Amino acid sequence: MNTVFITTLALITSLTVASTVPHIGNCSEAFFFVEDHIPGTKFTCATNQTWECKVINIVFPACSKYEKCKSFKCQHRPRSDFLESSMNITVDESKWLLKQIKVPNLIKKPVLLYRATRDGWLIADYHSKVDGYTNIYVFMKFKETQRRAAGFTTIDQSIYGGWVNDKQSFVLSIDKRIVATGNQNERLLYVLHQFGPYFAAGYHQDVLRADRGERIDQGGAICGLSNEYMPYEDDLLCSLSGLQNGYYEIDELEVWHIL
Repeated sequence: MNTVFITTLALITSLTVASTVPHIGNCSEAFFFVEDHIPGTKFTCATNQTWECKVINIVFPACSKYEKCKSFKCQHRPRSDFLESSMNITVDESKWLLKQIKVPNLIKKPVLLYRATRDGWLIADYHSKVDGYTNIYVFMKFKETQRRAAGFTTIDQSIYGGWVNDKQSFVLSIDKRIVATGNQNERLLYVLHQFGPYFAAGYHQDVLRADRGERIDQGGAICGLSNEYMPYEDDLLCSLSGLQNGYYEIDELEVWHIL
């Protein structure tokens, strides 16, 4: 089958992308994507800008009446600083996330270090990609609710010092846009090679963490602690996970280095 490709580019000011829309990377891959997908399929791609696209049918006279031809049309949308994220961080969410960081002299440019679905779910995989970096954002997505939570720390995960205080650290809900409040002197991380990211509100008072044995595919989210207070929803569910306080399966974890 011969395929005709006609690209229509229309500038718009603001769009959001549904969680099911794949990002294919460079827009030069769009021609191959179109060949393998039916009309109506949406995707995003990037040049020096971000584009939202859709596979379309091409009809006579642009295409022979005896052939089935496909193309795609695209619209520009503002670029998210977390464009490579598989968690569909919108432009507004990106700006809000970076605004929470109060560390001086950062240009606030995110660089993806680790993605569990790409780099592996072992704690050793996590440390192999993350160790040696300071100023990291940890994104976590809970499988049952698809709720996204995050934690920021300036602490290098390779120091292996056990309990470490980080006054610049914080935990937040991306979906609810709530940042935990409380005593900065009690904001701790537990940093050991056999643990994944571990944010706490005092010794052994977990707030947000990810580990299960040698793996990193279970996340803990605890609300209501006074030292790092994250509110409940309906007096029952934790705002970080959308679930009761406890430990649940996660289906994505990303770590970003903030320059």
